[in-house]
Amino acid sequence: MENSSKKTSNALTEIVKSGGCAAKISSAELHEMLAGLTFSNSKNLLTKLENFEDAAVYKISEELAIVQTIDFFPPMVDDPYLYGEIAATNALSDIYAMGGAPLLAMNILSFPTCDFPLDVAREILRGGADKVKEAGCLLVGGHSIQGSEPIYGLSVSGFIHPSNMLTNGGAKIGDAIVLCKPIGTGVALLGLKAGMLSQYAQSILTNSLTTLNSKSLQVGQKFKLHALTDVTGFGLIGHVHEMAKASGLRARLRVNAIPFFPEVEELAEQGFVPAGAYANRNSYEKNIIYIDDVELKIMDLLFDPQTAGGLLMSVDERDAERLCASLGNEDISAHIIGTFESPASSASDESGPAGFISITH
Repeated sequence: MENSSKKTSNALTEIVKSGGCAAKISSAELHEMLAGLTFSNSKNLLTKLENFEDAAVYKISEELAIVQTIDFFPPMVDDPYLYGEIAATNALSDIYAMGGAPLLAMNILSFPTCDFPLDVAREILRGGADKVKEAGCLLVGGHSIQGSEPIYGLSVSGFIHPSNMLTNGGAKIGDAIVLCKPIGTGVALLGLKAGMLSQYAQSILTNSLTTLNSKSLQVGQKFKLHALTDVTGFGLIGHVHEMAKASGLRARLRVNAIPFFPEVEELAEQGFVPAGAYANRNSYEKNIIYIDDVELKIMDLLFDPQTAGGLLMSVDERDAERLCASLGNEDISAHIIGTFESPASSASDESGPAGFISITH
């Protein structure tokens, strides 16, 4: 007989400290953890660990490289099937963010079988499997353990031609910064948990969280992309900073051009801001120069940790408008939110060195 003390499926988020990419360890803490450690290297390893790339790329031959990533997190929604979909979407995105195509996926599952019915775990796995299938990827196994809270994700292997690899470090002076999904998932998910998000806003949020970035990549590859990443746990500010730093440039963001999910500005103003946003602020605020005054609620959203966020593209400015139009034709929300510029030439230059971000209206 099944344990009658087991929780029902709608209690998934009640036992987690933080869910989705809001559970990610901050950039500042990661740098401290990794300090002094040495890592393997090879002439065939095409990515650098210090640039916090989305995945590793290893060249097998002149025609083929493998792309490898792993991503998992606790639930951010109570529906187990939806949780599985979101986690798989988020993990698969790392392959797209390198310009690759996913090939093989393996499940990663930690699950408290004494606390939840087994069909909850089955639904999590089913949601992930359906999203992996949608990506044209093969689910080939995985690993599971007992844990105090549910954790699910994927290890994904993909492939790419070495010359087609895109990293976060290839942006060029004058490039436009194009964002392919709205910002505010962390704030919106807190609002959802509190019952403060309307059905309309829930629908838009859920659709975004379960939309693969494959189509965005396919459209983007028709244009001159110089650098690529996706916006996840480090927030928009964090990922723009990593891209600018790796490229040896600074960035200029126009906050009035940045798209936000419905109702998140009001929620942020009411204090529905995840702890991960404050961790991101602690990690990155020293790299920001405020050209114009920006409301606190907007800055909270720029630091907000994103789950299953959109691709962030650095593209030749002459292609940016056509790229956004092409993405729009595929029902993809795409906006030019800023530019990459040359770094400061002297210590007195208020524009800042490589990695700095100027915030304007």
